[in-house]
Amino acid sequence: MQSLSLVVYFVVFLMLLRVRSIKPAKTWFFPLFAIYVGLCLATLFCIFLDGEISSLYLSETSALALIAEAFNPLNGRGKVLYGGYFGLIVGYLILNFVTRRKSLSTFLDISAISNSLLFAVWRIGCFLDGCCYGYPSNTFGVTFPKGTQAFRELEKTGSVIGDATVPLLPTQLISFTGDFVIFLFLLILFVKRKTTYPYFYLFAHALLYGIGRFTIEFFRIDPREFWGPLSMSQWISLVLIAAGLVFFIKNRKEIAESFKNSSRNS
Repeated sequence: MQSLSLVVYFVVFLMLLRVRSIKPAKTWFFPLFAIYVGLCLATLFCIFLDGEISSLYLSETSALALIAEAFNPLNGRGKVLYGGYFGLIVGYLILNFVTRRKSLSTFLDISAISNSLLFAVWRIGCFLDGCCYGYPSNTFGVTFPKGTQAFRELEKTGSVIGDATVPLLPTQLISFTGDFVIFLFLLILFVKRKTTYPYFYLFAHALLYGIGRFTIEFFRIDPREFWGPLSMSQWISLVLIAAGLVFFIKNRKEIAESFKNSSRNS
């Protein structure tokens, strides 16, 4: 499912390029390079920022060797979704600097829309694997069978019944639903050209995803890295929320005008 999510991102990106009358034949390597950088940073986040996993990796080999290994997307190491999020952005920034194109805002906006669907599909993979699970819940819970990550981790605490875990809140499916709704919302605005204000979709996704991710983290009990009272992902989510709010407050008049112009032209 994680591999499928990358394919989905690439296909949707190329399709949305056509909406903005950009020929995919000349820019297909942009999303491919961004995906590559995203995988590298997703691996680096896992190696150096993911607590227990980080300690395990660093005990196996040197930090420099791990950094070198991270540049091989098929290294088999774990991935942190937020690392991939920032990696995609870094990938487009690098390509824009190298090629001197003037389409950075368009690429980042299209990437944000495609990324929301990537995240949704990725969460289906989390559900099937049994990671990123939530609190026990007899009302809305789902049991994970033997062999899943949830079973392996909860078996140590006795939270299993026979060959399955106790019913757990399927936070992966909740995240999938939220990410898919964000994708549809941004896609409709983009296709109907409700606004073409530069970086609108990038910061709209950052704000909406940040709020959703910050909230769902309170309902998860899987092992994660915590920095004080909040998880690492929640602190990053707060940064995204703040960035989104600053963008929309600072540019509120221009954004509102772009929506009005779109209404007049439709």
